[in-house]
Amino acid sequence: MSISTAALLLGGVAAAAEPAQPDAQLQTLRAEVKSLREELQAMKGRAAAAAPAPATAEAAPAPALAELKDRLDELEVKQKDAVVAGDLPGSFRVPGTEISLRLYGFAELNWVHAFRADNSDIDYSTFAPYLPLDGGADAQRKNRDYLTARTSRLGLDAGTPTRFGLLAVKLEGDFNNEPRTGDTAQYGSPRNIVTQQATSSYGFRVRQAYGQFGGLLAGMTWSTFMDVDNYPETVDFNGPIGSTFIRQPQIRYSYPTQTWGTFTVALENSSSYLLDHTGAIVTTSLSRLPDAVLRWDRSFDWGAVSVRAMTQELRIDDGAGATASARGWGAAASVLYKVRDAGDTLTVGVTGGDGIGRYLNYIEGAFYDAAAGKILTERAVGVIAGYQLKAADWVRVNFVGGLTHDFQNDYVDFARANGLDGGRFGINKWVYQGHLGPIFTPMKGVDLGVEGIWAERETWSGAKGSDLRLDFSAKYYIN
Repeated sequence: MSISTAALLLGGVAAAAEPAQPDAQLQTLRAEVKSLREELQAMKGRAAAAAPAPATAEAAPAPALAELKDRLDELEVKQKDAVVAGDLPGSFRVPGTEISLRLYGFAELNWVHAFRADNSDIDYSTFAPYLPLDGGADAQRKNRDYLTARTSRLGLDAGTPTRFGLLAVKLEGDFNNEPRTGDTAQYGSPRNIVTQQATSSYGFRVRQAYGQFGGLLAGMTWSTFMDVDNYPETVDFNGPIGSTFIRQPQIRYSYPTQTWGTFTVALENSSSYLLDHTGAIVTTSLSRLPDAVLRWDRSFDWGAVSVRAMTQELRIDDGAGATASARGWGAAASVLYKVRDAGDTLTVGVTGGDGIGRYLNYIEGAFYDAAAGKILTERAVGVIAGYQLKAADWVRVNFVGGLTHDFQNDYVDFARANGLDGGRFGINKWVYQGHLGPIFTPMKGVDLGVEGIWAERETWSGAKGSDLRLDFSAKYYIN
């Protein structure tokens, strides 16, 4: 998942770069091609006039003519490219317009074999925080296979030059929308089972949809609090716990500097929620303001550094007099270090906070204590580390680990007092997860990966659950 830091902060396209001037370049190339053609014809004429015989005449100027022809061929190719090349990397120009388009995406198959507890009611991919606990029926169901192509992706980058810079738009989606909620009244069995029996199809969903002008981005993309650049690569779709993994609507402004790196500020969609004493979501929880995120990034010869901070409002208002609010906050830092000239990289990230909620993958966030009329916030920390070994140009091996830990406070005490410290959806004290496996690139546009994944959780009641699985992925790109 490594994307350049500058590309993330500028919204995923090189909008900060000056647009190309294809018209001027095209005129220059045409003039040079015309000049070379005239010179080539003149050389042929002089050679023919001076030669005693056609065979000899053709042989004498061959080196000069061949060199001139090669140069002419090269310029004609460049002239053709200048006509179709767009302002975005890898894009083409729509004939008769200044619009540049780039179509990209991939078709992917994931084949998962779970050796241990059956966690399929939560997700086909890993989700360690809700692993079935030892001793339960779900924990006894083992050796399950699952094949899906729903992570296949399609995207479009578009841009048009203006006198102030490039105006860019990104639209991207995939099919990772499983109808996991059962509708037995209509179908007589859970909806996802019926879907798989019929077509194994899933609905298309929006992943990214935003526009960008200079440093200003508006729309839906990765949260500014997430360091996409330095997120470890895994075959597993969900990746390791212990960091941030969110896409959401936002307004973001990035200001790059020559010396001090890039400074970013963002207002993002607020989607906080509260749990009551039964563990159910309080439907009257809402916030009055967007979440705020600040960020600083800087690249170095040896790697890159990113530091981030966020704050969100946690609030309840039932319209009948029950109101309460609290301020949640979080902080994160990550470092990418280039280990070898061959391309090995080491990534380390730390994320934590009090009331950080969904910005830490994965914790719940907050309880509403109705008796006290108070919101209790969860205090937690997460750590991830990843090492990518570039064994050869056609193979890379990823070693990735992550963990989260809840600190004991009023939030944990409330959970334990109400029996929410155990059970399938009990509050976790520790969650661990590890990924190991190679990704092969036998040819351009093809990635074949296989990965072993181990995970374990421990609730505050001391109950444990574990997972062991093998994930195979075949991915075919269009770019």
